[in-house]
Amino acid sequence: MIELLVAAVLAVSAIILILLLQISGKLGKTTIDPEAVKGAVATSWKELGVDQDIGAIKEKATDIQAAAQDLQTLFKVTRGRGEYGEFQLEQILNDLLPKQYVHIREKIAQTGKIPDAHIITPNGIVCIDSKFPLDNYREMLKATDDVQKQSYGISFCKDVEGHIAKIKNDYVKPEEGTTPFAFGFIPSEAVYQFLTECHPNIIADAAKEGVLVVSPATLAINLNLLTVGLRATEIAENAQQIQNNIIKLSKSLNEVEEAWNTLYSHIQKAYNKASEVNDKHSRLRTNFERITERKEET
Repeated sequence: MIELLVAAVLAVSAIILILLLQISGKLGKTTIDPEAVKGAVATSWKELGVDQDIGAIKEKATDIQAAAQDLQTLFKVTRGRGEYGEFQLEQILNDLLPKQYVHIREKIAQTGKIPDAHIITPNGIVCIDSKFPLDNYREMLKATDDVQKQSYGISFCKDVEGHIAKIKNDYVKPEEGTTPFAFGFIPSEAVYQFLTECHPNIIADAAKEGVLVVSPATLAINLNLLTVGLRATEIAENAQQIQNNIIKLSKSLNEVEEAWNTLYSHIQKAYNKASEVNDKHSRLRTNFERITERKEET
C-alpha cells in the first residue's frame, strides 16, 4: 500500500514537472523520457532527505497496521476479549473503591459463584459480570448488506438478552446475601451507546430484572455513588465506636468517683478521729504537766 502511494506521488511529480516545462516554453517538441524524469525526481528527493521521511512513514504505517491486527485479534477471540473486559473492570474498581471492599474473581461462599468482580457492602454483595457477547455486533459492523446487518443486529440483541438472563440467575440472589441488583459491564462505550439508542427496551427490561447494564463511564458514576455510601457507613461505624468508647469511659469515671468518695469518706473519718485524738492528747498533756508541777512544789 505504501509502495503504491510513493509511486503515485512520483508519477504526479513527473506530470507536474512536464506541465511546468510546457508552460515555460522549454518543452517544445522535445521528447521527455518519463523514467528519466522519475529518476531525477527520486534523486532530488534523496538529496533532500524526503526518501528518509517516506521510509519513516512506511515504518509507522507498518506498526499501526500490526497494532490494528492485534486489536482485531483481541476482539475476535472470545477469551481474549473477556480478559480485556476483566482487566478494564479491575482497573476501574481499584481506582474508585477502597481495596478492602473489592474482590476480583473470588468465589462467593453464600452462592458458590465466581463473578468477574464483587463488592462487599453493608446492604449485600454487588456482583459484576464483564463477559458480554460481542461476536454478532462485530459482524454487524463488518456487513455491507443492509439485510445482513439487520440480521446480525437481531442476533446480537438476542445474545445480550440471554446474557442478561444469565447474570440475573447467577448473581441477583438477595436471599443468599447479594444486593437486589448486579452490574452487566460492557467494556465499550460504542456498544453501550448502540444498545441505549437503538434498543433502549433491552436496557430498561434488564434494569427491571435487577441487571444494570453499564459502560466504563456509567459504571464509574455508579461506583462513585456507592463510594459515598460506603464512606457514610464507615463514618457511622466510627461514630458508633466513639459512642461505645465514651460509654466505657463514663463507666470507668463513675467507678473512679465511687472509689474516690469512699476514700474521701475514710480520710474524713480519719481526720475527725485525728482531731479527737489530738484533743485528748492535748488535755492529757495539760493534766500531766499540772501533776508534774504539783509534785515539784511539794
